[in-house]
Amino acid sequence: MPPGPLPVLIAGAGVCGLTLAQHLRRCGVPFHIFDRDASINSRTSGWGLTFHWALPILRDLLPPDIFALLEEASVNRDATSKGDMGRYHFFDLRSGIDLYDLPAGARIRVSRGKLRSILATNVDVEWSKKVTDVESTDDAVVVRFEDGTSRQGCLLVGCDGSRSRVRQLIYPSTYQNRPVPVQLVGAAARYSAGQMAAARAIDPYFFQGSHPEWNVYLWFSYLETPEHAQATSDDYFCQIVVSWPEEKDIRIPTANAERITLMKRLTSDWAEPFRSLIQNLPNDADVISIDMEDWLPEEGAHGKGCITLMGDAAHTMTMFRGEGANTAVADIRDFMKRLGSHLPGDVQRSGDSAHGSGCPSDSLRKCLDAYEDDVFARAQPCVLGSRQACLDAHNFARIKDGSSFVARRLKQAQEEQAAKKL
Repeated sequence: MPPGPLPVLIAGAGVCGLTLAQHLRRCGVPFHIFDRDASINSRTSGWGLTFHWALPILRDLLPPDIFALLEEASVNRDATSKGDMGRYHFFDLRSGIDLYDLPAGARIRVSRGKLRSILATNVDVEWSKKVTDVESTDDAVVVRFEDGTSRQGCLLVGCDGSRSRVRQLIYPSTYQNRPVPVQLVGAAARYSAGQMAAARAIDPYFFQGSHPEWNVYLWFSYLETPEHAQATSDDYFCQIVVSWPEEKDIRIPTANAERITLMKRLTSDWAEPFRSLIQNLPNDADVISIDMEDWLPEEGAHGKGCITLMGDAAHTMTMFRGEGANTAVADIRDFMKRLGSHLPGDVQRSGDSAHGSGCPSDSLRKCLDAYEDDVFARAQPCVLGSRQACLDAHNFARIKDGSSFVARRLKQAQEEQAAKKL
């Protein structure tokens, strides 16, 4: 019996890699997905992410039964089930004044860990596969792993995150991320209903703010709320982030207890309820430090052979505009538009007429180049905008002036108001 077609190889079983896998499964395209971790639970469940402008694209990509499960990953399933989109709030943390209270567009905020579990449904991930080398010809690729095994495919898509090994192999001299001069610590912690009363009155999903004198920033988001009937706890599971400009020369301690002490010291003069959110942080909370970095290839730079990148591996950006997951979803759409005609299997099965729109007579590498140009054109303003938003979030004067950090929300609110008047 002759061997079947070579599969698409997917490096990385994060949100991007699993979404690509689900779409290929929907289209009947053979694929093989692998990850360096030992299991889907090897790392912490992660924090939250918001799908907004890419939500309609995600609906088109995922199998309908998988998309229907998305609400189960919501950080506030009760609010989501009621169609409550929440609002966009930004506070002066010294006075407690709500500087911006804007309507939110269509969106869903989800727990990253719960979302990954949903996206892994009916997807066979090969775990403990750390990529060491990749060899590519014009029509096939071989990936070698640290354990001595290898996999062959028709192409390799690196979805392996902001510190991508596949990116390093493609761009050996330019793969490193570019630092953003901001220090950030954060924790996930549980709070009682009483401790959350004031925060619950603000928004069902998240809010943020900055101190006008110290430029210390707060991000608060729910990760799980107990209102829903299927909640597993009576507590509120929350994400707390505190960050500040690197120029303040405040070192992040290595010991966890000292990190908690630092967070409480930096926020001691905040207005309520923001001060208590930090002061009530449990002493056993695991506080992590995240390096603020971004990356984008040079314009016109392309991969080699049958290899390309997607998601954070293709465009690392800070979280300060919530663009990362949305841009990754758009990558998958553009990948299918450019590469659909080159993929094995029935790519029309999903019913998306855009699939297979690339010219079959073009070489695979030519289509990959076109895809990478699409990604660069779309991702460049997102990466640069997210960098500027990160800097502006720690410059209170710029926030009050309607900087790029809030400009998109202001424009969205103005457009919605104008539409209502028509």
